[in-house]
Amino acid sequence: MPKLHVADEQAWLAALGLTPRVEESSGDDFVRELVVPVADSEEVRISWDLTDDSVRVRHQRGGSIVADLFREMVTLLTVLSQDAVREVVVEYGITGWTGRTRIQVLPEVRIRDEVLRS
Repeated sequence: MPKLHVADEQAWLAALGLTPRVEESSGDDFVRELVVPVADSEEVRISWDLTDDSVRVRHQRGGSIVADLFREMVTLLTVLSQDAVREVVVEYGITGWTGRTRIQVLPEVRIRDEVLRS
């Protein structure tokens, strides 16, 4: 059974200058979110449910949703920082298949998603 491991608050703060907070719309203390401003009218909203091992990533620009990714059976949610590039990595899967989604949030948004059978 998957168990979601999330980067600690210091990792988020060091990479993005932000810390996760309780997602207000769910009203559930186990659902956390992080809103990363990319430009004046662009943001990436990452939310995760610690009890359901799920992650949602929404990229919004000018009030419109550009991408909305939802992954279940997530095993890892972390943040990476190299030079000016900041990425959020989501790994997921169960026996027989695995996946990885890399969301570059800064300096611009780029999303790469791979799912592989084993």
